Amino acid sequence: MIDPVSFRPERPPFNRVLVTGGAGFIGSRAVALLADLGCHVVALDSGYVGLPLPKQTESVTPIHADIRDREGMKAALAEYCPDAVLHLAAVHHIPTCEREPHLAMEVNIMGTQSLLEAMEAAECRNLVMASSGAVYRWDEGPLNEATTGTGATDVYSITKLTNEYQIGGWADRTGSRAHAVRLFNTIGSGDPNGHLIPDILQQIAAGDDQPVIQLGNTAPKRDYIYVDDVAAGFVAVLGHVLEGEARDIFNLSTGRELNVAELVKLMGDIMGKQVQIESDPSRFRKIDRLQQLGDPSKLSARTGWQPAWTARDALVAIMRDLGYATNGVTQAA
Repeated sequence: MIDPVSFRPERPPFNRVLVTGGAGFIGSRAVALLADLGCHVVALDSGYVGLPLPKQTESVTPIHADIRDREGMKAALAEYCPDAVLHLAAVHHIPTCEREPHLAMEVNIMGTQSLLEAMEAAECRNLVMASSGAVYRWDEGPLNEATTGTGATDVYSITKLTNEYQIGGWADRTGSRAHAVRLFNTIGSGDPNGHLIPDILQQIAAGDDQPVIQLGNTAPKRDYIYVDDVAAGFVAVLGHVLEGEARDIFNLSTGRELNVAELVKLMGDIMGKQVQIESDPSRFRKIDRLQQLGDPSKLSARTGWQPAWTARDALVAIMRDLGYATNGVTQAA
């Protein structure tokens, strides 16, 4: 079985890049791709989600640090003098953000401020930051950077929209370049916060050929994007940060959407089972928009990036990595 191959830039974006959240679900893959392209990567992470830092190599320097530590961040930036920063560190698990809003705002907002101050002191002037498609107002159809307004409604999206204002103001004040990447729903193996897909798979596997599974609201549609495509997208934006506007925003999405019921049917098809869904009101989120479809055309036009993985490809890979039978199904051509 051959996996799809995600976009690969032709050349390294910078000689030396610091990646915050460098041990994370997305960050570890971005670190590996940057190193493979020939960058020296400083992978900085606090260990908050429990994933290990990348190993020390000639191309990768791991640092255990917390972005909330103002002096620690200044010391790290001063010591390693990166040409650019890819800022991925954040508390992004929605239930955690809602349960612990002070933590989310301290890490996401004040941590970002510590990073910006450290970059200014070290005269590092190039930043790419992970934002979220959730900052858009609730709207039908593809969400577009130029034509769709913002309207953050939960703790996480409020912190991300605040981050966009933070980095924009910093760029204007310091003469720097700052690009925000509005990321949509990332899926893949090894996500410490990825509970939906493993929960569904566990319920399907535990049943017979026509299992009945319990879920919350299955109507909301999401733009699911595979983690390798996400890492490649961030690296593509890094390679573009010196071009165009000093402040810019890009969607990182596939332009395709599925609701949870369709996702479940796809999993069932891959596993050779006809799945029935029972809705459990206790599983409904208090705030859950009905649609969140991104328009990736700007990123594709500017950088050449395209998503390589379909939702089916992603699910087959996740099931394989988790040890589930896939009934002979392979990735889509």
